[in-house]
Amino acid sequence: MFDHQVTMAILGAALAATSAGLVAQTRAKRTLTARCAGLEKQHEADRTRVAALETEVRHFAEVTMPAMVDVLARGHRGVPVPGLSQEALAGTVVDHAHQAVSRLLQEAVAVTREQIGRTARSSVRDMIDEAQTGLQRCQMRVVDEMERHPDGTAYHESLMNFDHLVTQSLHTLQRMRILTGSWPGLQRADCTVREIVESARGRISDYPRVSYTYEPRTGETYLEGRVVEPVTVALTELLSNAAAFSDGKVFVEVQAFQTGYCIVVDDGGLNMNSFQRESAARQLVQREVLDVTTVHDTGQLGFAVIGRLAGEYGFSADVTSTSPYGGVRAVLRIPLELFGHGPTDEEIEADRRAATVRAGHTPLPAGAAATTGAADATPEQSTTSGGLPQRRRRSPAAAAPARSSEPAPADDPDAFSASFAQLGRTIHDTENTLDGNHLHD
Repeated sequence: MFDHQVTMAILGAALAATSAGLVAQTRAKRTLTARCAGLEKQHEADRTRVAALETEVRHFAEVTMPAMVDVLARGHRGVPVPGLSQEALAGTVVDHAHQAVSRLLQEAVAVTREQIGRTARSSVRDMIDEAQTGLQRCQMRVVDEMERHPDGTAYHESLMNFDHLVTQSLHTLQRMRILTGSWPGLQRADCTVREIVESARGRISDYPRVSYTYEPRTGETYLEGRVVEPVTVALTELLSNAAAFSDGKVFVEVQAFQTGYCIVVDDGGLNMNSFQRESAARQLVQREVLDVTTVHDTGQLGFAVIGRLAGEYGFSADVTSTSPYGGVRAVLRIPLELFGHGPTDEEIEADRRAATVRAGHTPLPAGAAATTGAADATPEQSTTSGGLPQRRRRSPAAAAPARSSEPAPADDPDAFSASFAQLGRTIHDTENTLDGNHLHD
């Protein structure tokens, strides 16, 4: 009896132990199975995350970066630069890292471009100085030769044509100087608005097509010498643009308004569309120097030249209006503070005496040499510190007695030719100094 009970107890204990073990084993197996399932899910999630990161990295390298290079380095406008391909990664470490790389690329391109641009602009200015020196000396010799021969001769006319070609070449060099951060390279004495208009007209190839409505009230107003050449260059660009995009006459008129004067240029050519007007308006207010690494069309730099000059010297230009002839109306606005006073009575008298000496080849009376100053029978030539030729000022009053009170009609070829010959001497006589020291960035 005792043995049976002991056996049953032992068997019960063993069964209980076995059952507990089986339960524990089952629980352990379930726990292990659940853990394995969790690990599998985690592994799958990790695989998905790695695949997403690989996709994003590939998108950044193959799509985003090439688009940024097109925009930043190649200057392609309108190319969209895509962001993340997966919005779920916004704000993550990956997003921040890509933004950091983008900023570094922008900075690297900007620094490299600026270094290249600075070096290129400096080299261009050096070459322009040398070329401008040679052309200016050539022009001075042509002017001297013209003064030794009477007007109307074939030789004089050929010299006039040659001088016109040299003037156009000098203007081309001027516009490049301006776009590379320098000044026009020429300092003038105070000049009348009429002289400025005629000077600008003489710098374009189609000058006979430019008709200037002359009014003494506005035409004989003097502009300050400091801004004479910048305004002349800007007006030259407007006249050149008007003549290039029209076949008929280009009309110029000077109008006074309450705070200054306007030089209005009207042409009858093709008008600009909205895109061209926006582009022109943008360039006319742009003050930066030329970025030589992004220039696509060197033939369309006229508005950029005007923008640089306008920002530097305080006048403005506008081409958003339509002319009465169907083309473009360009307006050059010059505020009153940029106008000067012209030569004094003493300077006019000195120039008159010098003109008499040059015309009659007679010696000056005693004491007159101190009065005439720089004016002489021949131009006094020297060189500046930069090596460029320099001429002393001779006022346009020297040639004034030979002209009638009214300008010759622009529609008469013979009269205009004679007037233009006289204008050439007048403009050259009013030039003051050609300085070779260019402005640095």
